[in-house]
Amino acid sequence: MAFEESAPVQTQQRTGIALALSGGGYRAMLFHTGVLIRLNELGLLQQVSRVSSVSGGSISAAYLGLVWKRLTWARGVATNFNDAYVDGILRFSRHSMDWYCATVGFLTQGRLVSSLVSWVYDRALFHGATLQDLPGDEGPRFIICATNLTTGSLWRFSRPYMADYRVGRIDRPRFSLARAVAASSAFPPVLSPMTLNLGGYTIDDWPARADRTEVPPPVPSFVRSRAVLSDGGVYDNHGLEPVNDWPIVLVSDGGAPHAIKDSGYGNWYAQLRRVLDVEDNQVRSLRRRALIKYFDDGRAAGQANGTYWSIGTNPAKYDSVGGLACRPEAVAVLSRVGTRLADPGDAVRNALVNWGYAISDKCIRRWYAPDLPPATEWPMPDGLGCIGTD
Repeated sequence: MAFEESAPVQTQQRTGIALALSGGGYRAMLFHTGVLIRLNELGLLQQVSRVSSVSGGSISAAYLGLVWKRLTWARGVATNFNDAYVDGILRFSRHSMDWYCATVGFLTQGRLVSSLVSWVYDRALFHGATLQDLPGDEGPRFIICATNLTTGSLWRFSRPYMADYRVGRIDRPRFSLARAVAASSAFPPVLSPMTLNLGGYTIDDWPARADRTEVPPPVPSFVRSRAVLSDGGVYDNHGLEPVNDWPIVLVSDGGAPHAIKDSGYGNWYAQLRRVLDVEDNQVRSLRRRALIKYFDDGRAAGQANGTYWSIGTNPAKYDSVGGLACRPEAVAVLSRVGTRLADPGDAVRNALVNWGYAISDKCIRRWYAPDLPPATEWPMPDGLGCIGTD
């Protein structure tokens, strides 16, 4: 599943399960929360050795990393998962922040918005934690992804390092966890960019891969003076690059399906925005095709090497595997929930968690571990009842 030959050399042994959590605002954050609940119940969460996340998925991932040391395990299942993790995410999802943050971003052209977003995240969820509060050897490595607009490359925040393979690597950074998530979810243009001053850090070269065939471009000196960071989804909205050579990969995609539009192209701004949306959709499609081919090749070789599910997956295709009944009409509504950092209301909040729970259960049992038991009860009230179903 090699997407980029320019990826940095490995710094972690490739064992266990890698989990990728996509972007998509609170919609994705809540969808992934349901996924994590089910992974825990199935005994798979404790087997995860790397979590790669983007944008809204980074809220879910970073908070999981922060509370990981508080989880109590019995036979591979965290018995206090709801108290330690789910309740905190649900409380946070009641904070609406995008409109006033976007207003600050617009009025200051991005100069103050990252500080405001970081402050909201820190006050509501992370409470002064840094990357060094993420798990060490006792848990997964969490990779929070942003996009470095200076180099056009992926910027990685983690406990062992923060890095861009062109800039280099900063080892064991005491960097705010809230700021890392704010950079990962800095949706352009109104929540972006975060300018990171690199002058106070020691930056080591990150050796290029031995199999690289492309001649590396020269790196100007200003590249190591600052990083201008935007949403991780600008580079890779699925968060796949940090997990692209893992033996087992589970990918949860809470990104909105590509929309069909019949108007709005009468001015250059609207036309340019639509062109960028189409280009983004094509990049995502290519990554998904490579991912599915990786899974297909593995199954052809007799290996179960993971699976992919999205917020728009048709549940009717999984009727044969059982589990919780999900009407496609309800799924269509949930997949069109706006990509916002705003309280969606209790009905939609519960339904998004339940849908992530149900579809991950179906896909995992269909494609990865068919012997696992099906889900029988919703984790949140009312099933997918946001439109009167179930």
